[in-house]
Amino acid sequence: MKINILKARIKRNNLKRYAKKYFIDETSETIRLLNSEEKKALVGIKKDDSLYTVLGEEFVYYSSLSGKKGKIKLNVFSNNLHEETLRKGKIFARYKYIKIENGEKVWLNNKLTMQALWNTILYLIDVGNGTD
Repeated sequence: MKINILKARIKRNNLKRYAKKYFIDETSETIRLLNSEEKKALVGIKKDDSLYTVLGEEFVYYSSLSGKKGKIKLNVFSNNLHEETLRKGKIFARYKYIKIENGEKVWLNNKLTMQALWNTILYLIDVGNGTD
């Protein structure tokens, strides 16, 4: 994966702008910790020590509202976001959390951050399929 292209996508998707103080990248302690555990973490959002959503090359790593930590495949998370937007709609819906298959709630911050994360996920899925 070309990190400079990923950073350009993040900038174009306005992830850093929308996430504001919650934005984290490879310089953050959380991502360094995940990578020390042999995970390929790249970028994400972090609210506090117990709540984060981090995109990796193959997975979304999260700590849920209940405090559990886990991972979910990028394409599965993307499908969950798609289903949630179909269910809630785009205009007036709030996207602070998304419920995933195991009943956990994963933090998204807000609608704009959710959309920027989703666009980044779609790029990562494309890169993973060898179309880059």
